[in-house]
Amino acid sequence: MGAGLAGLAAARELERSGHDVLVLEARGRPGGRVLTLREPFDDGLYAEAGAVFVPAHHHHTIAFAREHGVPLVPAFDRRRAASQWFHVAGRLVQADAEGRVPWPLSLLPAEQGLSPGRLQERYLGPLIQRLGDPAHPSWPSETALAYDASSLADLLRREGASENAVAIARLGYLDEWGDGIDHVSALGMLRDLAINGRGHDAFSVPGGTDRLPRAMAARLYGRIHYGAAVTGIHRRRRGVDVEYVEGGRPRTVRARRVICAMPFPVLRGVRASPPWTAGKQAAIDGLPATSVTRVYLQVSRRFWDPDAPASTPTDLPIMLAAEASRGQPGERAILEAFITGARARRVERMTPAERVSFAAGHMERIYPGLKRHLERAASYAWDADPWSRGDYAWFRPGQMRRFLPHLAAPEGRVHFAGDHTSTAPGWMNGALESGLRGPPGVGDGSRVPGSE
Repeated sequence: MGAGLAGLAAARELERSGHDVLVLEARGRPGGRVLTLREPFDDGLYAEAGAVFVPAHHHHTIAFAREHGVPLVPAFDRRRAASQWFHVAGRLVQADAEGRVPWPLSLLPAEQGLSPGRLQERYLGPLIQRLGDPAHPSWPSETALAYDASSLADLLRREGASENAVAIARLGYLDEWGDGIDHVSALGMLRDLAINGRGHDAFSVPGGTDRLPRAMAARLYGRIHYGAAVTGIHRRRRGVDVEYVEGGRPRTVRARRVICAMPFPVLRGVRASPPWTAGKQAAIDGLPATSVTRVYLQVSRRFWDPDAPASTPTDLPIMLAAEASRGQPGERAILEAFITGARARRVERMTPAERVSFAAGHMERIYPGLKRHLERAASYAWDADPWSRGDYAWFRPGQMRRFLPHLAAPEGRVHFAGDHTSTAPGWMNGALESGLRGPPGVGDGSRVPGSE
């Protein structure tokens, strides 16, 4: 159930093992939260509404891309990647050649000049070293779980960070999870930093990240039913009945086993009988998804400093200002505001015209002259997507202890996949990892011939 990367990977593995596979996908396309927007942009430009980067150590994603003939190219121009700009306290500041930043804020002597990444290393690096291996089946230990009791912001303070250092540390990546570092489990972020810490090269897919799920889906031709929304999951002694609506008609298919790769916010609306176990139901009901709203502004030419970084973290309501069309040819370009959490929900409630005015007004501070070159715009709010109801999963304090044992645990003949069940939520690699996990002991677990 679900033709995102997790569902596609699971279907491929099962079909290779000789099983009869049926994939039900509510959308009219594969990929889930891997979504490339090509409309309404000109000159073949495109922007990613979902996944963008493939870190060099994400071996599953790289392997699937190679297997399916999907090219990968370096995601960053090294010259531009070495440049760091930040907008904070009403000023645009730039790191020097050694990476030191002239912050317009009062900091402790040991914090002065440190970038957000270096502040993370100073205060969180030693903790990550003591975290253990998040990929090990026995993880997390009680020592690691102790970090789940507090937010990341509170942990930074306990480790000695000043309030202004906490404000700097939240610029960019850390505050893009959930409702920001004041609300996210410290353990959830430490796990991500342990797996995806600094120093890795990254790749992107020329022509759009959705080339990967489309290539995977093409090899499952005839096995995927699009526009098929699951409405009920009924576990029987010898199989599972799955109810769904396709073409306006209710249908039922009986399977030996089911892999549910639906996001938990969507699964909440699906009838289950018998009811899920208490632990599973608590995880389904309680695991939040990050609110993400992205606003795209097509401009007539690249009018900004050619040495400007591809993205600029800010303390403005737009959060991250970036060039969404980096690496694409032509004079035109697309700039993007990447907004998460409560701020994303406020922008999601705006009209399309209000979103554009809001984003352009704030991004003018990063890209002076933007409004004069603005040609057209688009936006995407994941909370408004009925088959996602939010973007990547995150954990509030205390939720990793409560939910981790239940996220991937099977319920009878129903197995669970999706990046939210993996060690790397929010990443394509996590989704593929979960799909490759597969149900143990499937045996002859094929779809029962015939459906109602």
